[in-house]
Amino acid sequence: MPNLDTTSTSRRMCSLDCGPLGVDETVYRDNRFGLPNTIRIGWCATCGMGVTLDPPTQQELSRLYRETYASEALAGQVPRTSRVGHAWHRLNGSLPLTDYPLLPPVLDVGANTGEALLALGARGIPAIGLEPNPRAVSLARAAGVEMIEGPIESTPLPQRHFGSVLLSQVLEHVEEPESVLRTVSDAIRPDGVVYVIVPNVESIWRFVFGPDWVHWHVPFHLYHFTERSLARLASRCGMRVRRFRNVTPGEWLLMSIQARRNARRGCYELESFSGRYGRRILVAPPARLFDVIHRGDAIVAEVVLAR
Repeated sequence: MPNLDTTSTSRRMCSLDCGPLGVDETVYRDNRFGLPNTIRIGWCATCGMGVTLDPPTQQELSRLYRETYASEALAGQVPRTSRVGHAWHRLNGSLPLTDYPLLPPVLDVGANTGEALLALGARGIPAIGLEPNPRAVSLARAAGVEMIEGPIESTPLPQRHFGSVLLSQVLEHVEEPESVLRTVSDAIRPDGVVYVIVPNVESIWRFVFGPDWVHWHVPFHLYHFTERSLARLASRCGMRVRRFRNVTPGEWLLMSIQARRNARRGCYELESFSGRYGRRILVAPPARLFDVIHRGDAIVAEVVLAR
C-alpha cells in the first residue's frame, strides 16, 4: 500500500472531496513520444481516481501539445464508415463514437484535426469542433470542418443547445474536469447525451504492463479515472451515468507490448501503428473478454442530466 501524504496542497487531495491521496512512489515516464518528462501519481482510496502530483506547468504543456499533438498525416482522414469498416471496428474493439446514435447538433470537444467531424459530416450530421491547439484548428479548417479555437473552460457555449457532446480522451487532460463537465452540462439539451471516454486505470492491462502501459501518457494525463470516480464526478455536476462500457482496440495492446520492449532497450518512442491488421486480430479475443467485465483499457460513459 502507498504511504499517505497529507501535505496541504490541492494535488495531494482527491478533487472529488473524498480525502487525502495515497502517494505512489513509482516514477512514470513518457513512452510514446520519447519526452524526458516523469511524474508520480497519488491515488484516492475511496473513488480509485489517480491524480498526477507533479505535472509540467500549463505553459510547458501547451508547448508540448503544439509540438506533438497536431498530426498533418491524420488531418483530413475520414474514419471508415462502410460496412466493411464497421465490421473491422467491431472485431478490433474500436467502433467509432461517430457511429453512436448521436442527436444533432454535435459538439466535439478536443476535436484535434477534425477527423470525427469529417465522418459526421459525411453522414449529414451537423457538428462543430472545439480545440485549444491553434495548429490543429488550422489543419481542421483546411480540411473543411467548422471549428472554435479555445479551451472549453473559457469558451462561451450556447445554453441547452447541443443534442450530443463528445468528450473523447479529454477529461484526463484538463486541470479541472469538474469545471469542464459543468460547462458541458449547461450546453446540452434536456434530452442530450455526453459521451465521455477516458483511460481505465482498473484495466487488467494496466496491471499487466505496469509503468509501461501506454495510457499513463505522461506528462499529458493529469487525472486517471475509474468508473466509480466518473460516476461521482457526474453526480457532482448534476448528471448521471446512464451506461458504462469498456473498449480496447487491438492496436492499444500492441502499443503497450512495444512500449515494454522499448523500455527494456532504453527507448521510449513508439512507432506508427498504421496497418498491422493481422496482429490486431490475434490480440482481439482477450481484449474483448476483459472489456465485457469492465477491465478494458478505456471507459465509455454515456452521461445525461439527472432527473
